[in-house]
Amino acid sequence: MALMIRAEPVSRGRGFAVWRVVVWLLLLLAAFGCVQYLNHAQLLWVQRQALAPDAAPSAALRDMLAWDIAYLLAAFALIVLCAGCILRQAWARPALRVAAVLLALWMLASGGAMLEQWPAFERASTNALDQLHGDAVLRQALVHARRSYVAALVLKGVAVPVLLWLSWRLGVPAVRAQFRHRR
Repeated sequence: MALMIRAEPVSRGRGFAVWRVVVWLLLLLAAFGCVQYLNHAQLLWVQRQALAPDAAPSAALRDMLAWDIAYLLAAFALIVLCAGCILRQAWARPALRVAAVLLALWMLASGGAMLEQWPAFERASTNALDQLHGDAVLRQALVHARRSYVAALVLKGVAVPVLLWLSWRLGVPAVRAQFRHRR
């Protein structure tokens, strides 16, 4: 049986590259998102089955379930694109560039919406904190919610330039040369 060996330059793709780390992080975050959306969709499905099909809450749960499935499919597509880039498949590079820009725009839009809702969230949480003098558990839950909101805003703010940088970096000729086409 003949053994076929593909001759590739030794220097191709060697060394540390920040873009690869970003792609791995993106893959891990997309996988985490898949798990979260799948768990939430399962909970919604169970709740929806308990309701009458023509009930108004059932329609709301159906809409939330549709969004979960859409996010799940998008996260899965992102996993496939990241895996293709990690394996340096040429088809994945331009697709991940587009996906990174679209994801950056989504982060910008959703972060802007969160920022727009911040005053109302701040007022509501401050009023609730003022009313919860004796209940330490609820106070702690509200403080945690505020921290989570701020953390989400900060992460979205950091993600936008990182994703745009990744998209740009995947188009640089030195990085483009590291990807191989199928034969």
